[in-house]
Amino acid sequence: MWIKFVMVPILAAGALPAQSGGDPANGKLIFEGKGNCISCHRIKGNGSRFGPDLSEIGARTPEQLQTSILDPDAEIAPANRIYRVVSKNGTTTVGRLLNEDTFSVQMIDKTERLRSFQKADLRDYGFEAHSPMPSFKDKLTAQEVADVVAYLSTFKPPPGARGRGGRGPAAPAPH
Repeated sequence: MWIKFVMVPILAAGALPAQSGGDPANGKLIFEGKGNCISCHRIKGNGSRFGPDLSEIGARTPEQLQTSILDPDAEIAPANRIYRVVSKNGTTTVGRLLNEDTFSVQMIDKTERLRSFQKADLRDYGFEAHSPMPSFKDKLTAQEVADVVAYLSTFKPPPGARGRGGRGPAAPAPH
């Protein structure tokens, strides 16, 4: 007697089931309109440099893309962590860390300005624990999420592209 096992994915609390058959054209409209994703992300040279460039995000699975949209804190790649500096007068600046050395911190802020700070002038500095990306769990319907996932899935890396020291295909990092 043979027993057949069926694997059923377990969804994170509050996650929507992945919708198949998303519409990439509608996903593009949501990405650029209702979702306002273009205000932080860039695709093929269009959009902001504040968030991760999504030009090759299609290397990720639809499930990974959906998780990034619904639960951005679930997985934040080191390269995409947000850095925060607080000057001695209390001014806070957040952005993406570009470089840190013994004496200074360089970052790109939310307005895409390159900023440099002397550590001696700072009261506090370090990485934020949470993604600045909001969850779209309560902002988009399941079908809208499926459409955005279908749109993002169209952005595949070039054939033969390899990342991380030549150890396999490059997988653009999540938020």
